[in-house]
Amino acid sequence: MFPQLDVTETTYLARLIVSILGVVVFFSLAVWLIRRRQAAQPIEAEPVPTKLEMMPGAETLLANLNPLTSHERSERHLALVKTYETWKTERVLHSEDGRSRFVRTGVEKSGLRYQLVATTQTQALAILVSVLMAEHDPQASVQAEALFAAALAHPAYQQPDLSSWKFLPDLPRSPRLDPDAHAEAWLVHSMTMATERWSGINRFNYSEIIPERLRALQTYAKTLAPEMLAQVSFSGYLTSRLRVLDASLDWADLGESREQFFANFAEPGYFKGEPVFSKLGLSLLQLGFLALLNHDPLALNAIRGSEQEVVEFVEGLLINQLTGPEFSRLAMLSSIVPALLALELRELSERVWDALIDSQPDKDDGLGATLRLLGIALLSGTAI
Repeated sequence: MFPQLDVTETTYLARLIVSILGVVVFFSLAVWLIRRRQAAQPIEAEPVPTKLEMMPGAETLLANLNPLTSHERSERHLALVKTYETWKTERVLHSEDGRSRFVRTGVEKSGLRYQLVATTQTQALAILVSVLMAEHDPQASVQAEALFAAALAHPAYQQPDLSSWKFLPDLPRSPRLDPDAHAEAWLVHSMTMATERWSGINRFNYSEIIPERLRALQTYAKTLAPEMLAQVSFSGYLTSRLRVLDASLDWADLGESREQFFANFAEPGYFKGEPVFSKLGLSLLQLGFLALLNHDPLALNAIRGSEQEVVEFVEGLLINQLTGPEFSRLAMLSSIVPALLALELRELSERVWDALIDSQPDKDDGLGATLRLLGIALLSGTAI
């Protein structure tokens, strides 16, 4: 015979067993949720100590052009890190979907509401900045991929493999606009740098996406009418990098040829003759990178041959004489930094450094804020 339990004992034991089972189930569920969240979190890829590819001798040239003492380099590095942290906190915003990020470049009315605006050009340069700051920021690779995700999420009109030159990141159906050929070249180049810097990033299939975008860009550039082609900034440095990715592609249709640009640059009044400030600034950035990173003799000769005009142009920027609605004074001042370094004018470079550090970009000047960070990095002696 089994011992008989009274009703009170039976009820107590039943409640005890149910309570124990409840605790076990609760903790099991909690452990499962924690493991699931950890698995879903993006893991920072291990950075590979690589740099932007330079032509032979360019790294030595860059060091000689910006001779800083160890104390100056340390102080400027601290200023660079502080500027980057401020830029990241204030400028890099999370999209509504929570899966991408963008740099605000303006505000635009859509329907009854005002929406934030982003551009492919700024996204591409923001990715470049993220790569340059990889040693300081352990989340830089996550940031770079999220910035790229925003561009991917907003394809261009009739060009699904390219991005709309401007988009409203918080709108599920942002209007599809034409691509920006120059910005697309920057985007491919910046993401190529990112995949070289972090070999483990895998949010997207970059081995397929980058070649596809490269071919789509080359095809699109060939379709541009002459009047549209004339609006594209000089892309000499970018095309030199794109040829490394695929030597079979011809980039003659991506902006002015080297010969044409150098001839125009040598003409008196070049700086005053270009009515589109953004084209002027981005072209100067390309020219400077050709000199600093590629050690291109034609670029170096062009800059040195126009030294007086370059100096006068920078002097005008420093006293706020030159501004443009679509390309701010800070954006222009930052874009000319590589060319200025090639001239080895230390005193003028010091003044430009002070101007970049002391000035604050407008809240809608995401492009200027990002270029400012790039200029500060160059002037601080950062190897890129």
